[in-house]
Amino acid sequence: MKKYIINSFLIGAISASILAGCKKSDFDDNYNNPEKTVNSNVEGLFAGIFDNARVMPRYWNLYTFQIPMLGAYSQTIGYSNGSKIYEQAINYTQDRWNDYYTGSLARLIELEKKYNTYEDGSTSKQGYQLFLEIARIFVYDQTSQLVDMWGDIPFSTAGQLNATGGSIILASYDTDKDIYSFIATDLKRIADYLSSISVDPFYTNQLAKSDYVNDGSILKWRKYCNSLRLRLAMRTSFFDEAGSKATVQEILGNPTQYPVVDNIGEAIQILAEGSLETGDMESGFGVNSLAPGYMVEDIMNPSNDPRLPVMFSTNKKGEYHGVINTWTNARQTDSTTAGYYSRYDSVTFIKNRSFPGIILTAAEVSFIKAEAYERWGGGDAKAAYEQGIRQSIDFYYYLNQLNKSWGTHETAPAASAVNAFLLNPIVAYGADTDENLEKIGIQKWIDFGIMQSNQAWAEYRRTKYPELNFPTDASSTLSPNPPTRFLYPSTERILNAANYGVVSSKDNVTTKVFWQTK
Repeated sequence: MKKYIINSFLIGAISASILAGCKKSDFDDNYNNPEKTVNSNVEGLFAGIFDNARVMPRYWNLYTFQIPMLGAYSQTIGYSNGSKIYEQAINYTQDRWNDYYTGSLARLIELEKKYNTYEDGSTSKQGYQLFLEIARIFVYDQTSQLVDMWGDIPFSTAGQLNATGGSIILASYDTDKDIYSFIATDLKRIADYLSSISVDPFYTNQLAKSDYVNDGSILKWRKYCNSLRLRLAMRTSFFDEAGSKATVQEILGNPTQYPVVDNIGEAIQILAEGSLETGDMESGFGVNSLAPGYMVEDIMNPSNDPRLPVMFSTNKKGEYHGVINTWTNARQTDSTTAGYYSRYDSVTFIKNRSFPGIILTAAEVSFIKAEAYERWGGGDAKAAYEQGIRQSIDFYYYLNQLNKSWGTHETAPAASAVNAFLLNPIVAYGADTDENLEKIGIQKWIDFGIMQSNQAWAEYRRTKYPELNFPTDASSTLSPNPPTRFLYPSTERILNAANYGVVSSKDNVTTKVFWQTK
């Protein structure tokens, strides 16, 4: 196992730039790697669930996958109009696939296997159920992301060799719709379990020592669970509007039973002050740190967005400019050489060794509420939309403040500046539903940015907001346009050939994930 050291976990309420507390730990101290130890325990296996290089902003994920592919497909990064610009780097999508099956899912199976060794009805089994249910929330989140990228995937029969210790079983594919349905049902079960649980303090104390996400707070895990339910329900809302509406209204209509993330201090993240390698963020961005054109040129700059100073740097003239993807490649190259384009900010992003692994934020939840209220009623859509923007602004300034080792922090905008921004015609909420939904989608997309480009790409495919322009690439051997899904890795086609045959007809870049109806 590669060594990841978490030097500090910051917890508590966030003020302008201060977090309330911290704890020190090390994944290698707490994680029982089944490949390296004979005796494991629930706490150690649980801790290992969160040692996830696809959540933490690690170099390899940023440089090979998140920025060049997800960033380009969602236009949350500036990119040049070269040849084969939309084609997938199959070696790197293979890595992403492998990391799920040998990481998140495999570790959950090991945890379940250990849990099942305890006698039914025993105090230990009752206490350790808390660890298992919480771990499932995190892994279901990762599973839904894999579905969003590939569609049908092996799930219910994956990892059976580890689970049973029997003969090798080649995993069959579950449909994307069935996996989403299973996750939604089980998340509700977990939400109800967590709302009524009473656990011996021994186990809650052990949880606090092993929990790298919420520091043992059951309330925050409840909020993560229900906020994830909201995300997935809204993701399917154009496919099954009635079912999604019922789930969303159940959650938002009963905040005592189903609390959600509702302030920036409750953001679901893995905080790792000083834990990133020196080159993780800087090398991860590499030369791919240019600001995206539509985001900066059409939305943020003309509306005087308060997030600009903490999201992007100015060019040598002190101006903000993003890569215009309608320009020729030669013109883009000349503009890059001339220093015309802005880049992602160095203090907030590129040289920030304390940047967290962002999982789910209050702003995302507020934008979900805004869309739900605008489409189905039940609440104040305008208030939720504006709250989401304010939370997004505060969160980006908080990220800027996390950098304790390099650069100068930006001063948070005055309330008057934020109020003026909310009144700008590009941003201001109005009376037309379609325009309001577009503005919600745009602000949600900006908030996701490059660091949550997986969610930005998923939401763009779901809503088609913003209305992005993608120049066709005639040099592509697959499609002149961005893909709607990833191709299955070669290992699946070769080593799992019998089961792959069932989904092979879907294995192209134009097949849509089931929730894509636009």
